[in-house]
Amino acid sequence: MATLFRLFLVLISCWQASVYAADETPQTLDELKAAIEKVRVETKAPALGIALVDKNGPYWVAGLGEADLASHKSADANSIFRLGSTSKMFVALSVLKLVEEGRLHLDDKLSDLAPEIYFGNPWEKTNPIRLVHLLEHTTGWDDLSFSVYGHQDETMSLKDALDFHPQYRKSRWIPGTRYAYNNGGPGVAAYIVQKVSGKKYEDYVQEHFLNPLHMSSTSFFETELFKQKGVSLYSADAQVQPYWHIIMRPAGGLNSSTADMANYLHFLISRGSFNQQQLLSEASISRMETPTTSLGAQAGAVAGYGLNNYVDGYEDANIAFHGHDGDVSGGHCKLRYIPELQTGYVLLINQDNLDAIVRVTKLIRGFLLKDVHKTALKEIPLPEKFKNLNGYYMPINSRSNISRLASEVFGVMHFSVSNNHLHRDPLLMKWEKPSNDYAINENTLVNPWTGLPTIVMVNDPLAGQAVEVTDMLVDGLYQKVSSVRVFGVLGWMIITAFLALTSVGFAMVWLVQRARGKIAQAVAISIRVWPLITSVVLIFSVFTPNIFHPSVEDTGRISAVTLTTFICSLLYPALAAFSLINCLRHRHAQVNQVMYWHSFVLSLAHCGFSVGLAYYGLIGIRMWA
Repeated sequence: MATLFRLFLVLISCWQASVYAADETPQTLDELKAAIEKVRVETKAPALGIALVDKNGPYWVAGLGEADLASHKSADANSIFRLGSTSKMFVALSVLKLVEEGRLHLDDKLSDLAPEIYFGNPWEKTNPIRLVHLLEHTTGWDDLSFSVYGHQDETMSLKDALDFHPQYRKSRWIPGTRYAYNNGGPGVAAYIVQKVSGKKYEDYVQEHFLNPLHMSSTSFFETELFKQKGVSLYSADAQVQPYWHIIMRPAGGLNSSTADMANYLHFLISRGSFNQQQLLSEASISRMETPTTSLGAQAGAVAGYGLNNYVDGYEDANIAFHGHDGDVSGGHCKLRYIPELQTGYVLLINQDNLDAIVRVTKLIRGFLLKDVHKTALKEIPLPEKFKNLNGYYMPINSRSNISRLASEVFGVMHFSVSNNHLHRDPLLMKWEKPSNDYAINENTLVNPWTGLPTIVMVNDPLAGQAVEVTDMLVDGLYQKVSSVRVFGVLGWMIITAFLALTSVGFAMVWLVQRARGKIAQAVAISIRVWPLITSVVLIFSVFTPNIFHPSVEDTGRISAVTLTTFICSLLYPALAAFSLINCLRHRHAQVNQVMYWHSFVLSLAHCGFSVGLAYYGLIGIRMWA
């Protein structure tokens, strides 16, 4: 199941490219093996599972390192790792199997297939949610709530899991327009498979895919076999992570070994065939790999998200990789294959180790493409409509409502045009250098870092003209915003943070003076103390996760971290308002004017920030709801 770890990975992978430039591309399999082991040792990754497969089958399947650091148990090809969101691929395969049998159609309406499943769509009469939207993540739904993520019950049925706090299934924009990754859609699609087939979803996958692919160690549950052969999971600082019993199992519950995943990868490379048995038609595999419903896909972007299947590129090779990533606490899976070259890889790891994942992925992809010399797509003069894109752009397809503020502030991109190219660069967390995108037709630009058509102009029915970028590095739908809006919001946040921190620093001085009796006036204390308390509440709420180190389960139930977040998010705006009123009430008091105006401006900044939090729905946050 994709987590913030994946977000961090895609945001900084390009920035890190220069750091890992010293990892030369291996030219032989032995060189690759040596290079990967070197990286594993340097990054202190506990265990890696790696499978390389081509049209003839697996040619390297291995487990490297230690499956458990405490016992020093060695990893091997049969060690079982967690797959996370790579599990979603089996939802798409199951749906396509039923489509081939004529029992489902991708354009079927959700309201017809499962009227008993709660969802909200203000545009249902004109733009109903369809089965294809569930798989391509274009429903417009929010991602799972903290309460659903955090609830752990391995016995819970899929229907009960979907009925558990289902409020996240509300379309925020017209279905079939914007892509926004979420874990609810695949769960609903899996329920439809279960309902139509008459079999429990896990049993359907076992019968139609896991058994024919000889994936004997693969399961959606913490089986006895997993307890024997499962790798231990570790945080970035090597702390053991507990097994996460995900109630939305179809979206991220699978466990598997490298040997099993090699068989699965061979099935994909062989276009639905395995062991001389055609489990799924080649046409179905191709459909799974093709994004269709987002505005970007409709406008000609090649990269993006098909039926639970990513499409991305690598450097300037002009080669499409397909597959999926998966992330849970302490467990990560990277699966990619290249239909054009009939080859692919699986990378499994049992630690939140970004360094190892990025470097090993770079080595493997470089090795698979070492003999590829494709002609670059023909560049044409930049069309006029792209020449007018200078300015700042904000993403408008946030993954969840609660992350919308962070997305719209920290996800801002600067676009500029020069030398017949479009240049994109994040306003914050700058890349090593801006992109240098070029046009191949009137509607589509190619990102040279992927070599694929990934940038298109679209007309969003709600937002109007926008730019969709589908290169997975900064995948999003971008709308132009004024520099006043960009720097006004960012500046307000910086000023608020700066003044809040200085108020804490000043307190160290005036509290000492107060203790010495040099500040006797109650008014002078009042003007100082209330903005200080407001600042402390804000700082405390920001660092709550660092203070409590909550587990996934803690973030989804009433706990110290969720109660603190709730109380602080209520107290903060109330304290901000009181602080400002208090300053105004004592504006004629005979007090230190420097301290007064500092408190007044700080209180004003807090009030403004509170209004912004209220606009984004971040007041009274009940993570357990």
